[in-house]
Amino acid sequence: MQFVDKQAALTLEAEKCLPEQLPNKHLLLVDDEENVLRSLQRVLRRDGYTLHLANSAEKALQILASQPVDVILSDHRMPGQSGTEFLSKVKDLYPRTVRLMLSGYTEVRSVTSAINEGAIYKFLTKPWDDDQLRANIKEAFQRHEMESENLRLHLQVEEINSELLQLNHALEQELQDRNQRIERDTSVVCVMQEILDYMPLGVLGIDSAAEVVWVNRWAAELFGSPSATFMTQSVRCLPSPLPDLIDEYLFGFDLQPQTHNANLRGVDVLIEIKPMGLRSDSSGCLVLVHTAGKSS
Repeated sequence: MQFVDKQAALTLEAEKCLPEQLPNKHLLLVDDEENVLRSLQRVLRRDGYTLHLANSAEKALQILASQPVDVILSDHRMPGQSGTEFLSKVKDLYPRTVRLMLSGYTEVRSVTSAINEGAIYKFLTKPWDDDQLRANIKEAFQRHEMESENLRLHLQVEEINSELLQLNHALEQELQDRNQRIERDTSVVCVMQEILDYMPLGVLGIDSAAEVVWVNRWAAELFGSPSATFMTQSVRCLPSPLPDLIDEYLFGFDLQPQTHNANLRGVDVLIEIKPMGLRSDSSGCLVLVHTAGKSS
């Protein structure tokens, strides 16, 4: 029987003999000697690994191309392609696989370059001690699990960072949009204030606490002081009879529009008081002062 046929039978036997395979722990054993593979199988099957057996580097690469493998234990002296060449290639193709080499003491020098280049995680010698071999294989799987967990955490951190960047971009865009809205609203307010300043009547905005929040230029000129004199002040700063009329309107519980004829600083005027908040969230009242005989 050719060795390849024996290899297939050996693989089937290994699968039957394992007490309980660990689907997430795949171990690839590579050696061109059948008796060595049988010995390795006998020692390592008790640990429950899913074993994959290959009698050459070429066969091993075929297994790696079709099956995820965590740990590889390879002989060094093999026909066609040495273990050093094989594991160096595995390092390039499957860098997350933990790679161990098993060879004789006399071949240490020939694998030194592979060890120095990082292609080999550990070098184990023949003949091996069973317990030491099992301990090294267990340690290799622990290393693979640790690296896999580190990779998972790294990817998780990258994902979180990506989400944070997207969130930050969205917040920056929202802030930019909000600033643009504020600039636009501010511009509209400035235009409205300018329009009100040039209107040929007095316009006063009074809040619900009876404080002056707006006085246009026409009214300020009529009152004899700059607009800033009255802003944020109590209505008591306004000329009579405006304070009493406004207090009576705001605190008299009658929010119907009112009209009064009055004399302000020697000028006969028509005073209209109207409620605020009918078309906005504002409160208080709007006071319009016209030349007598004219109203809006």
